[in-house]
Amino acid sequence: MSVLSFPRIFFQGFMEWDPCTFNNNDWSEFQTYDPVNAALNWSFLKSEGITPQNFQTTFRPWAIKLQQDASDNPPGDRVPCEWNMFGTHGVSFVKYEGIKTTVTGGQLAYNQPVVNDPLIGADVQISGDGGNGAGRLVDTNPVSPWSSQIYWGKLAFGDAMTGISGPRAFRMHSRWLNMNRIYTSDQSLTQPAAAISACFQTAIPYAEVNWPSNSSSQLITALQQAASQEPAIGIMVRFTAYVNVYFRNGLFNGIKQRPRTYKDLANDLAAAWAAWNNNGDTSQFFSNPCYSHVVGTLGVWNATEVASAPVGRYLAALTLVTPPGSGGSADVGRASARPARAEARATLLTKQVSAVAAPAAAPLAVPLGPLVANVDYSTEVISLDLNSTMPENGTPGEEPSDLTKTDFGPLTLGVVNGNGFNPVYAISYDQYGQLPYELTAGIIDIPFQETISGSNTAALLQSGTLAIQVNGTTALLEAQYSAQTDSRGLYVDEKKHTGFVVAAYNFGTISPNTTVLVAQYDTNLALIPTNGSPIISFSNGDLQPITSGGVTTNVTIVTTDETGVANVEIDWVAPGFAELAFYPYSGTIPPIPTSLGGPTGNGSFTYAYYTTVRALPADNRVPQHFVDVWNKAKGNQTEAWNFVYLHILYVYDMLFSVMLEYVDLGSQSAFASSISSIWNAISATSAVESTYAMPITRDLSAGKRLTLQLYIYLIAHNFNVPNFNVNSIPPGWAPPKS
Repeated sequence: MSVLSFPRIFFQGFMEWDPCTFNNNDWSEFQTYDPVNAALNWSFLKSEGITPQNFQTTFRPWAIKLQQDASDNPPGDRVPCEWNMFGTHGVSFVKYEGIKTTVTGGQLAYNQPVVNDPLIGADVQISGDGGNGAGRLVDTNPVSPWSSQIYWGKLAFGDAMTGISGPRAFRMHSRWLNMNRIYTSDQSLTQPAAAISACFQTAIPYAEVNWPSNSSSQLITALQQAASQEPAIGIMVRFTAYVNVYFRNGLFNGIKQRPRTYKDLANDLAAAWAAWNNNGDTSQFFSNPCYSHVVGTLGVWNATEVASAPVGRYLAALTLVTPPGSGGSADVGRASARPARAEARATLLTKQVSAVAAPAAAPLAVPLGPLVANVDYSTEVISLDLNSTMPENGTPGEEPSDLTKTDFGPLTLGVVNGNGFNPVYAISYDQYGQLPYELTAGIIDIPFQETISGSNTAALLQSGTLAIQVNGTTALLEAQYSAQTDSRGLYVDEKKHTGFVVAAYNFGTISPNTTVLVAQYDTNLALIPTNGSPIISFSNGDLQPITSGGVTTNVTIVTTDETGVANVEIDWVAPGFAELAFYPYSGTIPPIPTSLGGPTGNGSFTYAYYTTVRALPADNRVPQHFVDVWNKAKGNQTEAWNFVYLHILYVYDMLFSVMLEYVDLGSQSAFASSISSIWNAISATSAVESTYAMPITRDLSAGKRLTLQLYIYLIAHNFNVPNFNVNSIPPGWAPPKS
């Protein structure tokens, strides 16, 4: 199943993340952004002397000033714009002065590694629309660490002669977000999310893959053959980004500004804005990206598998566990010393959550990350994907970081049935340590013949649920039912309707006629009670209130069809963010968690099945308001511009300063000279998947989009539109190209 079947192609390296961080609200003392309404947070900014009347001269100077933040852990000096004011939201695999992401090996079948192939050493690349530019990182909820998406246009492994490439069919989403990937309680000021990791996955249909006409690579040849045979329907790419560092300009890129602390950053930002304020010079603007270690696998995508989430026999954390020692063992699990200097957070949200700690002198007790397994009864091989399971020792704030895996001793794979826990195989540290992890992206294959259970292995594996024990404690336990969706980031406008599809699985196999309960949680991950403030309403399925953990909430219950999928329909209720969590089950309705913020199981967003909904601001009245202002002002162009800027453009002008390199959103004349490109960038079509959509954050409501389009229509017609109204734009009209 998926990359757990054969053949497999492995890659390793680094990923660059370049988000603009100004709308993240990570520091509790600098709540600059109102995410619900996609606006500046005027109530907070007023306390800083920044108002709607003076923000154009006061906001940026305040945002780049080094200021004391005494409320966060650890306290220290920070800048309100956070660590990447000029970020482009770009996503790319690193290729800089010998540091790059490449194919490192593969496997044709069990115990058949490939270490000599023309594809090995080839570059891995992700790019934007049509293979141009970078992919884009966009958070559905900009102040959460659990809703990151990668918009992209093309993936490539090697060149056209030897390798393969293909276009986007499915967006990527942060899965299995693990806040405890680094085994430490240390938090460094310059490492806002060093300990976060995430798994990303996508798939490309076979017919859309650009296969070489006569590849000399046995890995590509084997993959093409496997992907062309049922039940395969294409190829799958899965990778994990982990152990992250910040403030590394000059090491993984050629950017001349190289801040190493927030003090350095404040000085560089001051110089950049001085150049702009003096003569409109943007040459001093600079990105300050993060970098992640990456390991990944390219393999087969099979029918019934969702494209963007790992599926199989799924194990989630049940109990916090503690390693017998404080660090990794110095055996073959430890790779030889080498620079490990390029790490970045996978979700790119500056929230650090430390492990659940025992008393200060004791080792930390932590949850292990998720795991999926596949059992091939025909070849008698168990394949485990530990890409997100075991933490590194790490050193937040230092490089090279310690990439050795924390030594939890043997991990005992077993089956829980009526006879209790039945051991199947002991996974030694030698098998999950750093070196084997990097060689196979965390995949471990176990032949039946090597298991403790011997000839009874097949029957035992089918007799109950899989589990992983650490020193006699069940750390991970298989969920019989799981549910996933490729629609992990949903956008719905005021008074509008949308829907998505959920696939249910039973012991890793697609599950027809299975009931799935869908519940709604708020932006703080709390279950929304019936007397609370819902963001959406359910509009299909069995709608009913249920009570769990003392909270009564409205849910819908849907049933999968003969293909194992169910439709969920929702309507906009109020602007904001909601997490819709899925609970597949049989029989009576199960109890559901009152929060998705816990450390283990389906009460934690790390292990839960959910989608994030962005209910866009209530802006349906804005177009008519603009028309009324225009008609009342009798064609006053300045009033029209002031309306558009102060109601729409100002927030993007203030928060996304890199736009000044392309068009000054604070300039009436600059906007007017760019209406053709702006028209295309703000279109509803571009917002769906394009890497060139503006705003890149996808929070432009339909009402504000129409208002901008009406303003562009006025400009294109020399501000002479008789009987101007909200329906003045003819269907199919676009401004002439400048």
